Amino acid sequence: MIKDREEKKTSSAEELDNSVVGTMKINPRPYKAVEKNADEISRTKYAIAGLLYLLRYEQTMRNLLFVSLTMMFLTFWLQIDVVHTVLVFLSLGLVWSTEALNTAIEAVVDLVTQDLHPMAKVAKDVAAAATLAATFTSATISILLVGPPLLTRFGII
Repeated sequence: MIKDREEKKTSSAEELDNSVVGTMKINPRPYKAVEKNADEISRTKYAIAGLLYLLRYEQTMRNLLFVSLTMMFLTFWLQIDVVHTVLVFLSLGLVWSTEALNTAIEAVVDLVTQDLHPMAKVAKDVAAAATLAATFTSATISILLVGPPLLTRFGII
């Protein structure tokens, strides 16, 4: 079994350089199925297509859009200072990014295998854990920075 794995690792035409700079020596062009988008408009178009996909098929992203718009309203309504507003939106951006990466990882795993493989489960669960960690971080930041002014506005504190 280990011998089979070793053969797979070294079956390429060239030996892999495992040094610190080994990865940067690999030319990715021969391994790409499609040539990279040359212009900014094409890159932007595909990014928007990905965002629209997320909003259409991922309920979590629609929930996140609602939360983001709500937080935008609250930061302006409560007149939260610029630094705190930026921190809230950076934390929300972290959640948007990790959720998008989570969806991309799930798509790649589904593309590679339809079987219930233990490593497919690991990939999906770890990607989801990254999203969960980002969500907890963002919620904590938002509560700490927006919570007190909101409670003050309603006369609770």
